[in-house]
Amino acid sequence: MTLTQLQVFVAAAKAGSFTRAAEEIGFTQSAVSQMIQSLEKELGVSLFQRSRSGITPTSIGERMLSHARDILNITSCMTEEANVARGISSGTLRIASIPSVASRFLPGLLGSFRKRFPAVDILLLEGDSDEIGNWLHSSVVDIAFTVMPDKEMQTLPLLQDEMMVILPDTHPLKDSQTLRFSEIAERCFIMPKDGCIRKMLQENHITPTVTFEVREVYTILTMVQEYIGVTIMPELYMPPVIPKVVAIPLSPPITREVVLAVRNWQSISPLTAEFAVHSQQYVKGMDFTPTSK
Repeated sequence: MTLTQLQVFVAAAKAGSFTRAAEEIGFTQSAVSQMIQSLEKELGVSLFQRSRSGITPTSIGERMLSHARDILNITSCMTEEANVARGISSGTLRIASIPSVASRFLPGLLGSFRKRFPAVDILLLEGDSDEIGNWLHSSVVDIAFTVMPDKEMQTLPLLQDEMMVILPDTHPLKDSQTLRFSEIAERCFIMPKDGCIRKMLQENHITPTVTFEVREVYTILTMVQEYIGVTIMPELYMPPVIPKVVAIPLSPPITREVVLAVRNWQSISPLTAEFAVHSQQYVKGMDFTPTSK
């Protein structure tokens, strides 16, 4: 078993086709097929189910895939540590993020990190908390910005994100310093399509009658602006420039903690550790101007 075989195995699983994997990693389709067959023969199991539409990992193939990613991560860590010792800061950093972080401050954070480490390749995946948990567990990503992480994950706190009531800027309650849910309970409610928000509201005994469920933040804000309904969402969801709406803190306050999550802080690469420290410092110095009144 060689590292090249494992790299080909992971690439083939990601591409869903030996031909596409070969194109992406610069091998011939025949070479990719032969390496997979050789790996299957050595392990004594079938790693993929073949069909006319492509390939998919078998049940044992999924488990072998997780191990292969772990092995490649370890070798990547070794290479990065050797590079650091030689004064070279390069490698690939794979990051996952919930949408609100990805849109609000991650672009600036990544830009400042790239200035320090221009030779680093950054891969960014955006998903919900459940998707991010799966990516961390299966070593698809190295580190993630998330909320309500799996208890098996190890985390580093970044910031508190407060839940806000969103109203049209001409609404009679627009000048309120805070709002209780009871003050808007009878109005049409637009639920952000985010399982974490729904769970947080339920845990705080807030059960709105959902009229609409919408994924895109700008769509929700525009609907509020047009008096179609009201909503409650985390402050980080709010863009720096918003439509004709106001964001008012909920009373009693509900906050969620945004964290950096990894599988194990003891086994992360030097590059991942550097990114975690950089993220904490960036957030501490961030000019986070609240959108609330």
